[in-house]
Amino acid sequence: MNAHNAQIKALPVDGFILSASIGKSLFLCGNEKIMSEIVYGYCHCGCGKITSVAPKTITRKGYKKGVPVKYLPGHSSCGEKHSNWKGGKRIDTFGYVQLWDPKHSRSSNTYVREHIVLAEKALGKPLPEGAQVHHVNQKKADNGGGNIVICQDDAYHKLIEKRARALQACGHATWLKCPFCKQYDNPTKMFLNAKGYAYHRKCSADYRRNLTRNKSRFIQESMQ
Repeated sequence: MNAHNAQIKALPVDGFILSASIGKSLFLCGNEKIMSEIVYGYCHCGCGKITSVAPKTITRKGYKKGVPVKYLPGHSSCGEKHSNWKGGKRIDTFGYVQLWDPKHSRSSNTYVREHIVLAEKALGKPLPEGAQVHHVNQKKADNGGGNIVICQDDAYHKLIEKRARALQACGHATWLKCPFCKQYDNPTKMFLNAKGYAYHRKCSADYRRNLTRNKSRFIQESMQ
């Protein structure tokens, strides 16, 4: 929360109180009660993010047309106050571990993936733009020591994953997979086309021959 948007001071009071003044609220911070003046247009949960303007008046939600809403979706009762709170750690739909951290620059709906937090902790700074994190054992939920590698971009990440699959399948990280016979082989024994795809010439010829034969058979059957 920016300094020009809020003035904070400790108050020796007990209990949770909402001020009558617009934009002012009391919330817990450690063992003290803190008074925060949050300008409308910023989320009142204290995350410092900008809220949207209400398109119409909805009394039950506290929306007034043309006035910024008080909270971002899910921020009015987030963290430990939420009814589904499970310690701030969960698994997302893609299988990655997420941590509750609404102030993180990469947070999505107040959660950020754990491997990003660990990678940034190791670097001592935020991940560079475009950088990605690779899981060595291909298990997305395993963020243990030695299992995450920081990749400079998506292309390098895909290259690591491609070589990891080859190493697991044939024991040679640099071997390539023929798209026709689905077998890995030494690149020197394969043909590499202009688009960078490697395949066996014989496998390609057999595929085309079978394709032509099946097409001719289909035409003949359809004419009968």
